[in-house]
Amino acid sequence: MPSYAGEIVYSIVTHSRACTILAPYEHTIKLSATQALRLDVANYYKTIIVYYNLAYNTMLHNKLKDSANYIGIMLTLLLKAKAYSEDVGLRLLSILDELDWSSVRIYDDSPEKLISYWLSYKPNSLEDLAYTYASIALSLLEKLPCDSFIRILHTPPLREVYIISLALIVITSAYFVVKRVGVEGGGVEYEGYR
Repeated sequence: MPSYAGEIVYSIVTHSRACTILAPYEHTIKLSATQALRLDVANYYKTIIVYYNLAYNTMLHNKLKDSANYIGIMLTLLLKAKAYSEDVGLRLLSILDELDWSSVRIYDDSPEKLISYWLSYKPNSLEDLAYTYASIALSLLEKLPCDSFIRILHTPPLREVYIISLALIVITSAYFVVKRVGVEGGGVEYEGYR
């Protein structure tokens, strides 16, 4: 059964631009977030970076279910780094439900800087924690390769089909240009060398 952490993580995902491609994996995200609560982590910084990179690379290669799994773990580890417990989860979830998502700031820093900031951040209140968590988590999700064209170019079978289709377009265009020149020019004949 999904935990409050799973609900919180999925709430963040639904407000990101990754939502459209990750919506079919709602159960995967919630389950991985719930399972991540049991992880013992010695170094949150390195672990979160590893899961971010795994999420990025699997999304880049169009392995969306694996990416959803890593995203669920990564976003839960962000919570766990701030001594998250399921007791706080219900209150945090209700704060996120009432949050004005249009006011959440998206940072353009590198994932390493965002995670460092999060780990050194000291919240003033639970509302402050919820806002900052949403901001950092959405900033990380914004950096993922959600664009389908980029994912196509990094997925080998799809990339090959795309390249073949481009080659066919060029060949077909060249054929019609030669035909048109032949019709408009009255035909081009090769006279050879003398």
